[in-house]
Amino acid sequence: MAGEETSEKEEQLTKGSLDSWYEKIMNYLSERVSSFVAFLFFLFTVGAFFGLTVASKWPHLSPWIILVPAVLGLIAYYNRAFATIVFFLLVIFVII
Repeated sequence: MAGEETSEKEEQLTKGSLDSWYEKIMNYLSERVSSFVAFLFFLFTVGAFFGLTVASKWPHLSPWIILVPAVLGLIAYYNRAFATIVFFLLVIFVII
């Protein structure tokens, strides 16, 4: 009987520590996800501004507004080094 009480207490302690770890991880991820989504909306805004500028000043370049990011996205999808370089350039651009 004493062994059963000890194992139940150990399970509760283990469960409590796992729950606290889970909560810490979820809080960390939720903070990072919100930052990442905000960053994506910022990039979308920059892209819209870029598109508006190019379309108003140089209307003959309007198709490139769609094609260039799509091609760069495909290259980044298949080439990790290119994606990493572009990501760091975007981060530097946002910081500056």
